[in-house]
Amino acid sequence: MPTPQFIQINKYPNRRLYDQTRSKHITHDELYDLVVAGHTVMVTDSKSGADITNLVLAQALIEKTPEKFGAFPPELLHLLIRASDQMIRGMASGWFAQMMKGLGGMTGGTNTASGATTPPWMPGVGLPWGSPALAPQPTAQMDAVADLQARMEAMMREINDLKGGKRS
Repeated sequence: MPTPQFIQINKYPNRRLYDQTRSKHITHDELYDLVVAGHTVMVTDSKSGADITNLVLAQALIEKTPEKFGAFPPELLHLLIRASDQMIRGMASGWFAQMMKGLGGMTGGTNTASGATTPPWMPGVGLPWGSPALAPQPTAQMDAVADLQARMEAMMREINDLKGGKRS
């Protein structure tokens, strides 16, 4: 497998995708295959510049492998539809943090640059973009998101402490 890359993609209103990293149009199937091959993609709306990566990846997942959604109980999908964005983000960040802690015991090695451990079946997990050289440059929006995520995690810890009867 070639070294995983960070690939920037623009999505146009007509559903066409343009791979800015390699200067060519790609199909939705090719996008899916890039992710399967270990590449990290970021998809932006060509008109607004908004990050629509999650939406496009969810669409690809539904179109190419809808059977994967069978792993989720219908109650969870109902909750996702009904819940506010803030509630979902808080729930997801706590759940994924716990999941990654649990996966820490099944490691393939330690990344000396980040100190993160990588499960052998998830190449590039120790560093989110696979390599520091491939990491996208931080933007003010990314910094704001990281700040909000840190605040949300702190609030979730406080809520859990209050539920457990721990008061500061």
